[in-house]
This record gives sequence, C-alpha cells and structure tokens, in this order.
Amino acid sequence: MSNSLPVPFPYIDVSADHNPGIRLFGKRFISEQSLVEYLVEFLALVHSDKWVADREFITTPLPTPEELQNWPQGKELNYKLPVKLNLKLFAFLSSSRVDTRHETHKGHYRSLIEQLNNKININSGNKQDVIDRLEQFFRGYHGAGANRTWCAQTFFPISSSLITQETIWNESISRREPPLNWYESIVRFQKYYSVSKHRFMARGGELLYLQLCNLFSINPDTINKFTARLDLHSDETNLASLHQSIQENFMKLNKGYMSAFDRLVHFIDSMDRETQELTNKHGDGLSCEWCPSESWPEGYLFAVEISRLLGAALDPVERLELLMTGCALQVLRSLCAQSVRYTIEQNGERGSVLGYAWVFSPSNMPSRQQKLASQRNLQFIKALIQKALPFDKLVQSARQSPTKTEEQLYREADNKYGHKLFLSLGKKLGIIAPYTGPGARFIMTDSLLRYLVTVLIRPGERCTYDDFLRRLYLHYGIAVEGETLIDSLFWSELPANSSVQPVKGSWLTDMLRAGGFLTELSDACSIVSNPFS
Repeated sequence: MSNSLPVPFPYIDVSADHNPGIRLFGKRFISEQSLVEYLVEFLALVHSDKWVADREFITTPLPTPEELQNWPQGKELNYKLPVKLNLKLFAFLSSSRVDTRHETHKGHYRSLIEQLNNKININSGNKQDVIDRLEQFFRGYHGAGANRTWCAQTFFPISSSLITQETIWNESISRREPPLNWYESIVRFQKYYSVSKHRFMARGGELLYLQLCNLFSINPDTINKFTARLDLHSDETNLASLHQSIQENFMKLNKGYMSAFDRLVHFIDSMDRETQELTNKHGDGLSCEWCPSESWPEGYLFAVEISRLLGAALDPVERLELLMTGCALQVLRSLCAQSVRYTIEQNGERGSVLGYAWVFSPSNMPSRQQKLASQRNLQFIKALIQKALPFDKLVQSARQSPTKTEEQLYREADNKYGHKLFLSLGKKLGIIAPYTGPGARFIMTDSLLRYLVTVLIRPGERCTYDDFLRRLYLHYGIAVEGETLIDSLFWSELPANSSVQPVKGSWLTDMLRAGGFLTELSDACSIVSNPFS
C-alpha cells in the first residue's frame, strides 16, 4: 500500500489540486463526460500537432520514446485544434433547441445556405434538396450534446477532420451585450465564445493519452516483472516495438478512404473564410494536465489492447466504437487499480494483475446466487474507491484548500471523481445494470464481449477457452466461472461455494458461440479465436 501522494506525469506543480479525487486519480476523470467525448478527446491528441515548452511540433500520434524520456521538468503537453464554427453551424443549428439559437447565428446560417446554393451546379432537380441532404448527412455523424447550443455539440470522430475544439457560446454575456451581427461576435471571439473551459471535453481523454506517454517514458526493464504474468507476444513485451506498432497503426487510421469526405468537410467549413481564419487565430492552444506516474501498469495493458485493436481487420466505424468501449473500460480499470494501491497490501495472489476483481453475471436470467455475488462485488468495488480517498495525505491536502472546505471537497470527490463516476460510467457503457433502481450488478454484453475477444487475442490467433478466461481475469479482473470466479469471491470477501458457478452449461460459451468466436473440439476442449486478421 502506497504511503505518499501520487507523483504526477509529467512532473508539474499540482499543489493547487486539492480535491482528493483529482489528486488520487489524476486530472481528470469526471462523471459529466460522455463516452463519445472521452474518445474524441483522446483522438484529438493523437491527430493534432503537439509541443512541450519551446520544442518543435510533434506531428506523429505519439511523441518518440526519446522525447518522452527527456521530457523537460515542469512543462505540460500542449496541443491545438480547429474550431470549425461554419461546419458546426451548418450541421447542427437546424436540429438544435430553438431557445439556444441566437439571432446572429441564424443570420449567418442563412448566409452559409445562400453561399452553398450559389456554388451548387446540377443538371436537374432542386438545389434545396441537395442542401437538405448534405445537412442530414453531416447530422448523421452527431456524437454528443443534442441538448446543448449547436457550437458545443460534438461529432462522432469518423475522421480527424471532424475533431474540433470544445466551443461554448457565452449566453449570459450575449444577453447583456448582444453583438450587432455575426462578424462582431467573431472579431470579439474571446468575449462571446469560450474554448478552454473543459466543461464537456473535461480532460478524461487527455488523461488516457498521458497514460500512454507515461508508459513509454519509463525504463523498459521496469516492466519485466509485470509482463511475466501475462500471455503476450515478444513484440508486445518490448516497449520500443509496442510504441512503433501503435504509432504506425494510428497513422493508418485515416488514410485513403476518408480523403473525399475530408475535402467535403473542408469545403463546408471554408465557405466563409473570414470566420474560419479569425476563429482559428484565437488562443495559444490547450494544455494537458497530468496522470499518476504509478499508473503505468494500466497504461501498459491499454497500449497492448490498442495495438491489437488497431491491427485488426475491422470496419472503420466499428473500430472507433470498440475504441470508445476501450477508453471507457480504461477509466474504470484506472479507478480500481489506483484505489487498490492506496487501500490494500498487495501480495500478488488475488485478482487481476492490477489487484482487483469484477464478478460478471449473464444479462438474462441469472441465478439468484450469481446475481447476489455480482451485486456484492460491485458494492465492494464502490467501497474500495471510497476507502482510498480518506488517505491521510489526501486529507491534509484537502484541508489546505483556500476556497472549499474538506467536507465540500470530499462530497465533490465522491459524486464526480470517485465511486459514483465508476457507477455512472459503467451504466453508460451498459456493463452495470439496471440503469436505475436497486440491485446494480456487472453484466456481460455482446458489444463488450466483441471488444474483449478483439483485444485479448491477437488478430488471427486462437487460444483455449480456459486460457481466454485467464486473460479476461488478468487484464480486467473479469470473473465469470471456474477458478477465477472463486478467486474473485475471496478477493471480494465473499464466501466461495459452488452455487455461484453456472449450472446448466456456461452462459459465456453460449455468447461466444453466438458471436462466431468459439469452436468446440470436444466436450472438454473449446477454442476461442479472433477472426479479424
């Protein structure tokens, strides 16, 4: 069990972060951030130009190992994203809430439609039909924020050209001092818009990206003992090879097939070049905060899984949806792993390689014993996170806050950064049910199982069913049946008995068989395969 506060990566001053949830888990995972926005923020760093201090731009998805190992002390990672107000206005204004549409926005929207109408050449038909279809086409890539002002909504990142900076319309200011027209609001952009509040892009994706940077900044010899328990290929136990694999696969992510789409995005956004140029001039970019440097083990598992996911032969949209699942699971895994470090004396005998366990049950018709075991395990996880926050030095740090009391900070930590974040994110992901009401428990879903097969087995590889159960437990602490289930019950301080084991065959093998991942060679031997090679 750790006896000191987490050391940040990068090594910057975090003395102003008095909230115990932020100070323990990093800045920051928060309950208000949606699944899509975790993914978008993560990919924003992957695809954007980045820099540290006054060094040259990092144009690759990840900094090189040399850049990471020689990170200047006290300096943050910076990056810059385009705003693309024209594109968002065209795509989202007509479907946004009527009470969020300012007169200047509606006026500029009409201007864009008129310009587009003048640029369209057709031999037959109606130009307005073409415009309507274009709007519907872009609206189909809506990601999150349907109830927000149009500019604060987010695209699903099917292409890097749809990744934009969080932009919030300052409604209260516009009421007190309404702009005369669209161009006044753009010329005085920093007054009428905010691009650095991190209200919706709340830094969760940044933290996930920093976990990868943190991993590749450590000495490779450090990981040897950790990887000894995992069934990995030699390319995955070598940090340089793993880094190269992720780097190359991320660079291939948007190549070729999206070029025509990207040209269309650029065409719509550049219809009014003055808006495009003025908005992109504002601000010096965004700065990332920090993650705990001791979180490299979960960062390592995340890196291996990303490498396998990017290397699989998948539909581009499905790959992004699976990556979104992976980002959410990484947040849940990080909360548990860090809580274990500050509550449990590690003996390496129970739980995943990170020291925790999740007891999963079937989504349909579980036995009473399976349901109760999963419910009590989830309660144990929530209590684990709660117990980690009152760590002595976190309490001392909270008492030094100049703006909030210790009680206020701990209430905020529980609601936004602690066990309630774990519960709400698990429900958004669909792996904790029911969504409302008592009796919450872990459940396996088809989409989760598809992700787990893709990342726990290399593309084209096969393993025995028992080996798959072991990988499932070591990587994520997910226990379903057999020895890993018994071990997870001991870890959860529950009595282990045979009544929690599947009685009428394995429900997980039924799901694997339905997904086309399971081949039964005999009654005693089944093979699980990843067909996405």
